[in-house]
Amino acid sequence: MAGLLKMFSRSESHDWLASMDGPAALFTRSGRFVAGNPAYDSIYRPVSIDPLLVSLLDQACAFRASKAVRRGLSLDETQGQMRVRVSVIGNHALVRLTTLEGQAHPPEDSHEAAGSVSQTALAVQTASSLLTGLARLIAEAPVGFARLDRREARHAIIQEANPAFVRIAGAGKGAKLSDLVASAHSDDLDRLEVGGQRPIELDMANKGGQTCEGWLLEDEDDGAALLLVDVSTRREMEHRLAQTSKMQAVGQIAGGVAHELNNFLLVITLNCDALLARHPVGDPSYGELQSIQNTSARAAELVKMLLAYARKQTFRRDILDVGAVLTEFAVLMRQVLDERIVFEITHGRDLPNVRADKQQLETVFMNLVTNARDAVLMSGRGKGSVTVRTKRATTQDVRSALKGLSIADIEDCDWAMISVTDTGTGMSQDIATKIFEPFFTTKEQGKGTGIGLATVYGIIKQSDGFIALDSVEDEGTTFHVFLPATTADDVIHSIPTAQAQAIEARPMDLAGRGRILLVEDEEGVRNIATRLLTQRGYQVTSAADGEEALEILENDPNSFDLVLSDVVMPGLDGPGLLKAAKPYLGHARIVFMSGYAEQDFAQTLEDERSISFLPKPFTLAQLAERVKTELAAA
Repeated sequence: MAGLLKMFSRSESHDWLASMDGPAALFTRSGRFVAGNPAYDSIYRPVSIDPLLVSLLDQACAFRASKAVRRGLSLDETQGQMRVRVSVIGNHALVRLTTLEGQAHPPEDSHEAAGSVSQTALAVQTASSLLTGLARLIAEAPVGFARLDRREARHAIIQEANPAFVRIAGAGKGAKLSDLVASAHSDDLDRLEVGGQRPIELDMANKGGQTCEGWLLEDEDDGAALLLVDVSTRREMEHRLAQTSKMQAVGQIAGGVAHELNNFLLVITLNCDALLARHPVGDPSYGELQSIQNTSARAAELVKMLLAYARKQTFRRDILDVGAVLTEFAVLMRQVLDERIVFEITHGRDLPNVRADKQQLETVFMNLVTNARDAVLMSGRGKGSVTVRTKRATTQDVRSALKGLSIADIEDCDWAMISVTDTGTGMSQDIATKIFEPFFTTKEQGKGTGIGLATVYGIIKQSDGFIALDSVEDEGTTFHVFLPATTADDVIHSIPTAQAQAIEARPMDLAGRGRILLVEDEEGVRNIATRLLTQRGYQVTSAADGEEALEILENDPNSFDLVLSDVVMPGLDGPGLLKAAKPYLGHARIVFMSGYAEQDFAQTLEDERSISFLPKPFTLAQLAERVKTELAAA
């Protein structure tokens, strides 16, 4: 490569030209004569290209040859006995003039024409042919290529540059290389060395701010050639992948922490309920106990948000009309908005149904609308608007909104799009990339938990959807939510579900009779639940994990009225216990209790609608009500 670059960069030395067989000369793009070989000099005068061609060819052929020289084109044309060939060599044109018999067009006293081409001349002609092709490739290549006047890149001046280099760097011939590189990367120019084994990453200073990888190549004498490859798109995709991986890792941590917190909160809640039963209103301890209970309830809501972000909430998804859900929920949304804010909902035509958990979908809209409200109030303009729009969208709409992110994961189907637009403060690109991270907030301390949008992100992803945003600082923000449209099969399978849903009457008396198998790996939860249910008249057998519960059922089959089981346990988990114990359950009702549920359990709930679910943390009253209701339905 270095040898070809040396040939490409030569403009003063033309030893190879002298070795060529037959008349040949170099001309600049402007048509100025540069040099000729001895065969040329013995026949023609050192004149510019136009007088030479006009003296040998007719006007039309001379015009085409002159055009090839000036525009850097290749040409091979014959007129009468004269053959003219034009080849591009760097910024010059090589013109060769021969007769059809292989003779030059000499005066009468010319010596005998040269014989066959020598081995040396053949090698030079081959190199010239390769060089011509290389020059064309460099000019048309999508990578930037420039010749520098020295090898110290920081002080180098660009002598020549191809179009791609000018597009990437924003300048070409005559520019100082250090002026084209962002100031933060100016020191990286010192790391550019001829023969370097690894590219040096450089950010350009022009408006586009492309990120490039640069190589320094050897040129003639002390010069160098700089090769620039635009890797901006690749770096952006790597950044997005890293961001996605980080959010997934945070989600896994959040889900694990939330699972443990749920068990701790459940122990606190149930013991607090038991104490409140013994210390009613008027008791000196009632206020403190009530404070503990209220704080536990607030902590439980925070845990629920963490689970939503981690996509570990247990969903019961149904076929929903998004327009109807929003219209119904708009009454509540208007109550949380300030009277200075204009709130509008606009529904598009032919909006498809979606398969989602209604309660979780309402959580999404509430979070988006309240964030939009806060953005408008923070703008300082005193008024503004929040607009919710719905429409049927295509896969291409989703791709456009995501700007290339997660393209491989997008299902090719119809989509329901819900957008929430505000005229608030907007946000910078840097903030936009972090906005869905848990505990990241732009609000003042004490005015936001930073978990709301993280919750939205988790719910949408767990619903097989996507969320994207467009924001302009000081103008506003639009969040786009995309949910996949339902299929005909989804609608058919949802019919029994709708028919099975009945309004459950809340039992007034929470005492009862029946035999219950309680399966819970957390000892504190197991002990307090067993004790409280026993106090209400139930016969309770407890098991510390799925294996122990299965052994109890095998030894005493068809004897339990209700199985109350945790979902996530070491070894045999709740869904695994259900599958393994089916032959021994008889007519026993099944209640799963958990705040953290894997995706396969969510599918179990959708496939087996007779299974009941009690989300953790729950109160004593909720536990007793669910047990009484299930046993009554047995």
